Amino acid sequence: MKHTWISRLAYTTGMLLALCAGTAMAQGSSFPNRPVKMIVGYPPGGGNDQIARAVSQRLSEIWKQPVIVENRAGASGSIGADAVARAVPDGYTLLLTGSSHLIQAAVSPKVVPYKAVDDFTPVSMVGSAQLVVEVHPSVPANNIRELIALAKTRRLAYGSAGTGTSPHIAGEMFARAAGIEMTHVPYKGSAPAQTDLIGGQVQLVFQVTQSALTSVKAGQVRAIAVTGKGRLPDLPNVPTVAESGLPGYSLEIWWGVLAPPGLPAEVLRALNEGVRQAAAHPDVQKRLNMAGLQVESTSSEEMQKTMRTDLDAFIKLVREAGIKED
Repeated sequence: MKHTWISRLAYTTGMLLALCAGTAMAQGSSFPNRPVKMIVGYPPGGGNDQIARAVSQRLSEIWKQPVIVENRAGASGSIGADAVARAVPDGYTLLLTGSSHLIQAAVSPKVVPYKAVDDFTPVSMVGSAQLVVEVHPSVPANNIRELIALAKTRRLAYGSAGTGTSPHIAGEMFARAAGIEMTHVPYKGSAPAQTDLIGGQVQLVFQVTQSALTSVKAGQVRAIAVTGKGRLPDLPNVPTVAESGLPGYSLEIWWGVLAPPGLPAEVLRALNEGVRQAAAHPDVQKRLNMAGLQVESTSSEEMQKTMRTDLDAFIKLVREAGIKED
């Protein structure tokens, strides 16, 4: 009888200890249980900032914890990125960035204080976008074939948002694939490049979608192609560069979420699930579409593969084209 009582006591005590341990483990592994910071390496109001705020707002609702956007502008986004690369790998400090993160690393490898892929944990993509090839109405080219033929008779000038930006990279890729030479005119942003295209100071621009649509629809410039794999819903009659004269050409820029290196697997899993759920929400999709993005979430592994492939391609192009930061 005594042994039975002791056995029952031991069993009950063991169950209580196991329950307490399980509860403690569950509490310790729950993520997030405090506010999360999402860093943007650019000023408020820009494209990266708009994307970050759309995603973070929905994440706050999903996680029942504040997800606070913090703008750390400077050095083409590298100040904010470096802060995340050096942060504690607990999932509470994130980076919203895009293809420019890799382009800058390719253009300025001695200036960027981190390894663009190895010093981060990819979480998920949130969206991608194409560029629009626009020409001034005076340019006698209605498609890519005609533009290439024209560029072989006289040197054309193309504007971009600045040296080492996605539009600059797109132009260099195009020139090399087409076997032509063009004069690159860098501007401090997409808006002044667009203004000079409308004014005829440059003949063409590889422009981000949201900056191109208004001018195209107003008839101020002519869209002759888009740079991605498929046509844009907003410009269904405008073919891709590949289908209109330059097979194999494709450039799509992306945005996604990165975390510090060495992130625990269970935290990465929670982050990926949260970001993908946020990207799937209709309100987020609407806001990203308005910013010119097509929503596209991925696994961490898929994002890492894309980043490595893109970085290798950018490094090769920068080296061959002799692109150097201003």
